[in-house]
Amino acid sequence: MSGERSSESVDAEGTRTDCRDHRDRRGRRGRRGRRDRRGQTQIDFAVGAGVFLLALAFVVGFVPTLFEPFAVAETASPLVSDRIAAGTVDLLGASPNPSGGAAVHAPTEPGVLSPACTVAFFAANGTLADDAECPFDADTDPAELFGVDDDVEVVIHELDERSPAENPAVVDVETRHGTIEDVPLNRTSTDPSATVDDVTVSGRVVSLRGVQYRLTVRVW
Repeated sequence: MSGERSSESVDAEGTRTDCRDHRDRRGRRGRRGRRDRRGQTQIDFAVGAGVFLLALAFVVGFVPTLFEPFAVAETASPLVSDRIAAGTVDLLGASPNPSGGAAVHAPTEPGVLSPACTVAFFAANGTLADDAECPFDADTDPAELFGVDDDVEVVIHELDERSPAENPAVVDVETRHGTIEDVPLNRTSTDPSATVDDVTVSGRVVSLRGVQYRLTVRVW
């Protein structure tokens, strides 16, 4: 009698089945399951790293723009040039009660300029400013006059002038001390040719001796 143990089994219907076939099938299924549950590969790592870097680049590029409206600009703000334009019109405005003080100086009509104070400002003529009781020190630099650290240029020119700095209006004014002639209505705190690209501009329409001009302020 042979010592080899039978590997066959009999099912309920009497069918003989080789147990080794069952073991082989279970082994193949186990190997397939292990392959399906494989670990991370280099391709998976590369894809994940790429997605992370793209997300990081988006955050770095987009988030700073959220705070940009609240950041302090390195260049002059349009609010500064607009404030200087409005302040210049007020200071040069014709007033029935000139007092020499800018705080209480009240022009009779908005945008209507005093010829004497206008010439005193642009010619930096302190004598004329004192004589006309203008509410400013004509010798004071425009930037200092309005309390800004930037360079300032104030020009009065024709309404359709495209190059106001090069072509300001030129006027005369009669005073008790005589006539001041050929005064270019252009004043700046520095050389206008030294301006940079970052310039803010504001303007006002003004009236001088019944003629309309445009007052332009440039800040850089």
